Amino acid sequence: MDDDLEVLEKTEHRLGESGDDILIDTSEENQKLILELVAQTSKTIDIFTRDMAARIYDNSKFITAIRNLVVGNNKIKVRILIIDPDKSIKNGHRIVELARRLSSSIEIRHVHIDNRSDAQSFLIADGHGILHRKLASRYEATVNFNNRQFCRERLTYFNEVWERSQPVLDFKRLHI
Repeated sequence: MDDDLEVLEKTEHRLGESGDDILIDTSEENQKLILELVAQTSKTIDIFTRDMAARIYDNSKFITAIRNLVVGNNKIKVRILIIDPDKSIKNGHRIVELARRLSSSIEIRHVHIDNRSDAQSFLIADGHGILHRKLASRYEATVNFNNRQFCRERLTYFNEVWERSQPVLDFKRLHI
């Protein structure tokens, strides 16, 4: 949790308060701002992704932040919709093992076939903050710590896809 406090001390962005768009374009900036969002989350993290972009999500700081979040509060839920789970499974993505061990708090579903051509990627924190990449294959993103309307729009879409998507059973069976 000390790392979470360190992230909070270094940021001027406050979840639910800071409403300015932040434009970023590197994997490092994506990592940093995702950590800021996760560190300030108190209820939900919702991720829509093509393949759990390894340069953004498969690092010890992100995995530790998610682990600390859900272990510290069993009411927090992390939902991940992934278009291509095979790549994460094959490459031994750390979120796979974490989701397997913390399955009551972290759930991963394979995006329904009707939505697999969606090019975007996003992470929503508590329905207030969002990191949104129009093209999941690129690092250009818009981040906002208090854009409830856009979060609501993306969450409506996320929930519709979530209801039609199936759990990724391979994640639960693998012992990576």
